[in-house]
Amino acid sequence: MRLITLNLLMCNSVECSGRNQPLFLNPGEITQGTTQFNHNLAVRMLGKLDWPSFTNNALSLGHELPDAITEADHQNQELMQRIFDIMFNIEIQAGTLLCQNCNRDYPIEKGIPNMLPRDQ
Repeated sequence: MRLITLNLLMCNSVECSGRNQPLFLNPGEITQGTTQFNHNLAVRMLGKLDWPSFTNNALSLGHELPDAITEADHQNQELMQRIFDIMFNIEIQAGTLLCQNCNRDYPIEKGIPNMLPRDQ
């Protein structure tokens, strides 16, 4: 699972219905992908990200990013390359995702998060 995908996932627990927020990553096994840098794609995806959640999860993997991104930052090739690599080239093979509302965890195995509801 890539970090860009994680940014789209939310808790599916009944307890969190209507107040979902992005999940927090507890990383286990991480691999490095080889997706070629695409500046336009990186800029387009910035508008779709929950930036605070993305930077928080990137930090859990040891990658520090600025608190905010400005239009001027879009022209900073080095920064955009780093953001692109974090979005598309960090692949989480194992770990857990944690809902900060209800404390439910979702395991990640072989790069796939198990988002199925548990029996109550």
